[in-house]
Amino acid sequence: MKGIIKEHKVGLVKILIAVLLLIEATVLGHFNQEKMALISYIVAYAIIGYEIIIDAITELFKERKIEETLLMTVASLGAMIIGEYLEGILVLVLYTVGEIFEDVATDSSRRSIEALVAIRPDKARLISGEMIDASSAQIGDIIEVLPGERIPLDGDVVECVGMVDTSIMTGESVPVEVRDGTEVLSGYLNCDSVLKIRVKRPLERSAAQRIIDLSKNALERKTKSERFISTFAKIYTPVVIILSLMLALIPPFFDSYNFAGWAYKALSMLAVSCPCAIVISVPLAYFCGIAYASRKGILIKGSSVIDMLCHIEAIAFDKTGTLTKSELHVTKIEPVAGIGKTELLKYACIAEQKSTHPIALAVLIEAGKVNIGFEQGENYKESAGFGVECDSKYGHIKAGNREFIGAPSDAHANIYVSINDKYIGSISLGDELKANSKIAFEKLTQLGIKNKVILSGDKKTKVKAIARSLHADNVYSELTPEGKLELIEKMLVEQKGRVAYCGDGINDTPTLARADIGIAMGAIGSDSAVECSDVVIMDDDVEKVATAIKIAKSTRRTVIANIAISLAIKGAMLALTALGIVPMLGAVLSDVGVLILAIILALFAGR
Repeated sequence: MKGIIKEHKVGLVKILIAVLLLIEATVLGHFNQEKMALISYIVAYAIIGYEIIIDAITELFKERKIEETLLMTVASLGAMIIGEYLEGILVLVLYTVGEIFEDVATDSSRRSIEALVAIRPDKARLISGEMIDASSAQIGDIIEVLPGERIPLDGDVVECVGMVDTSIMTGESVPVEVRDGTEVLSGYLNCDSVLKIRVKRPLERSAAQRIIDLSKNALERKTKSERFISTFAKIYTPVVIILSLMLALIPPFFDSYNFAGWAYKALSMLAVSCPCAIVISVPLAYFCGIAYASRKGILIKGSSVIDMLCHIEAIAFDKTGTLTKSELHVTKIEPVAGIGKTELLKYACIAEQKSTHPIALAVLIEAGKVNIGFEQGENYKESAGFGVECDSKYGHIKAGNREFIGAPSDAHANIYVSINDKYIGSISLGDELKANSKIAFEKLTQLGIKNKVILSGDKKTKVKAIARSLHADNVYSELTPEGKLELIEKMLVEQKGRVAYCGDGINDTPTLARADIGIAMGAIGSDSAVECSDVVIMDDDVEKVATAIKIAKSTRRTVIANIAISLAIKGAMLALTALGIVPMLGAVLSDVGVLILAIILALFAGR
């Protein structure tokens, strides 16, 4: 909040001074100090309107554009000329407040990109133990990465084995084994052993840096929905100005050259044309829709996002952490003949119970679910990158990868188990589908979403199984962040409507930024994914993607209703005022009535 106040100090001070002067003018008018009140009104108008008027003149004569600034200038000047000072100044105050809110949102999105550097450590540890700037490392240098640290530079593993968590970069849910010669990328998390890595790319060409650059470029290329008031101004403003000029210049020739009388009517028409009901009620409707969504645990970042949500035709989902739970769980237990599933799980549990590896934790959790009693072994030994082993009353138990166990080549799993060097079975792991993912896909279909796509860095078999369960329209697996971005780019070209992307990890950040609408799962999502998105689901409930679209459509209906009602009554009052049928007071009162009605409707936006 302090940063916002500091950055927009000038605008906020202008608003405050203008409001204080309006209050002062009202009080002075109450005590019949009309001249002093007029001075206060003029000073307030000059302070709040100076920049807006200059911008309007610049856009009209230099850039040959009719923007909302001209609408605000003409309407407010018309009101000031015929003595409707309060209305004329309030229009400019409201416009300035809206501009500040828009600037805050835009600046926040751009600054948030910088949070991406968290995936790229600034320092690297040489094999000698010396810490250097990652940017200073040379190709061929050997660096050391301790357990729990992120890898700062792309390179190849040298003379060691270990496990790395690649999910932040690839979306792969299971830690990956690396050994001598395996390529590792900056941003990977070292899980369990000291890794020695020979640098193969400089920092500026590293995988993590590429994600940062992709996010920046994608955010720059992202198309912004044109604000309603701009479109409205391009039509409404010139029509009202032309009609007012015609009213001031043409009728006097048929009314004894009564230019003064018709000029007053023209100015009255300009004052009545001031779109207060729209200027206030449209932003208010969006605000109320956004507030209603927030009470449902959905953060929608601005009115333009609501407009885009109403026109979604395709949604692409990341799998891990979005459609599935982030924790690993046992998906299949395959014992050899003569060994039961519970028995195999018990042996694996004995071997794994002292390991802190994510795979070991998944085995222990599964054992707890089926009430397998924990039995202690002895002489525990863990071989980094291979597996664990111990002695027990059943014999020497080993659990680990194929090479460590000597498992047959036709077995495909994450953990293989043996007793006394005899293979007895395997255990497969995966991430579990969220309970409401199916409901979410069904609701999206009901809302008319024609193309529901799954994009994932995970293995093909796992992703296809999830896609079949959810009845997804299209599915793509084993994707890099660049691959996800390319597919979104392709969808943006092929789809007629808007394209949304829903994800949670840092590896999703470029895609979230590039899609028409980025939807982040906020509670577990990375800071950069949340900041670069347009919609944040605060409790990771994927079903709320459909809820967000429903709220957006309801809000949009309220906005359209307010615009239609306001313009219809405004048009009638303009005609009646121009003909002299309705006096200025009646026109102003009708304007206030429309404003109140529009505000009441706006308060129920999103329902």
